[in-house]
Amino acid sequence: MNSASADKPTGIIRTLPSLYGDASIGADRYRNSIEGLERGLIPAINIALQCIPRTEVLHMYLLIDGEINIRLNIAAYEPGSAAECWDESIRLPKVWCVCTGPVSRPPEPIIRKGFQGIRYTEDLW
Repeated sequence: MNSASADKPTGIIRTLPSLYGDASIGADRYRNSIEGLERGLIPAINIALQCIPRTEVLHMYLLIDGEINIRLNIAAYEPGSAAECWDESIRLPKVWCVCTGPVSRPPEPIIRKGFQGIRYTEDLW
């Protein structure tokens, strides 16, 4: 039996900047985007990445303020282009990760330290 296949990651975790404090507009725009995705009002949201993951994965977990908030499906990767983000900053990533629903929330809090880049993970719930 090959244990390597059992250890294959199924998702990536991406730390997003804090959406709270002085950046309350970012928190409102984030919530509106997630609600729009949940209700089918928007087809997808884009998350900035510095590279396409080397391992094919199904899910994107978003880590904000030390807690994993949601899981989204990864639909595609698109070349980076300048775009206004939730916090009204303009970002020009190398890659946009196109994320779709369903939006899934953890059954209990998942606390993690923030980091730069992405981290591979197995299913968290």
